[in-house]
This record gives sequence, C-alpha cells and structure tokens, in this order.
Amino acid sequence: MDTVFAIAFPAALLVAYLTTRPAPQSREFARRARRVSRHPALVNLGDVQARLVADLPAPYAAFARERISFHRIGAQTAWAWLERYDAQSLVVFLAAGHGHSAMLEVLGGAKGYDDAALRVVAGRKEPALFELAA
Repeated sequence: MDTVFAIAFPAALLVAYLTTRPAPQSREFARRARRVSRHPALVNLGDVQARLVADLPAPYAAFARERISFHRIGAQTAWAWLERYDAQSLVVFLAAGHGHSAMLEVLGGAKGYDDAALRVVAGRKEPALFELAA
C-alpha cells in the first residue's frame, strides 16, 4: 500500500502542476495574436508593440512605437496596417513622414501604397535609421 501511495501521490502532483502552470510567453503571445486577428476590436497598443518587437529588429521597433505615439495612431489602425501589409512597411511609411490620416487613406483605398517611392523618401528623411540596414 505504501508503494502505491509513494508512486500515485507524486504523479498526481505532477499532473496538477502541468495542468495549472502558466503558459510560456511565446505561446501566450501566439494565442493573443490569433485572438486579436479574429477579433480586431480587441486589439490594444500592447498587442501592436508585441508584434513590432516580434517582427522587427529593436531599433526599428522602437522607432515605430515612438512614431505611433507621436502621431496618435490608434491600436486598431496600426493593427490593420500590420495585417494588410507588414511591420517593415509600417516603419517605411512612418519614416517617410506620414501619419494617422495618410494611413487611413491608404487603408481605405483612397491612396495607393507605393513601397519603392516611400523607401526613397524614408531614406532621405531618416538616413540614420536606414543606414542600420546596410
């Protein structure tokens, strides 16, 4: 009887621990990203920041966060951009000097997104940022 208890009790503790432990950060981020992709109304600036950090090198992510804050770009607008284009194009768009209203025009289809032209403008306006890529 003592042998059964000596084996069953630690096994029960192990099962209890494995089912109640917190999820790893990467799994939690992936779960949250899937949820926000399905329900964009739930997005917040923390979700945008997490995606920028995951998709970009640190200097580009910091630049994008600063510009999003400066231009007061809403979380849903930034997320819509990230879903339609990508994080790198967001950095290029913001470095070219565009803000919230221009982003809404592109997302709404009133203006087109010309990546090559924006990269030229962004390279002239923020040369230090784009020297990092070289």
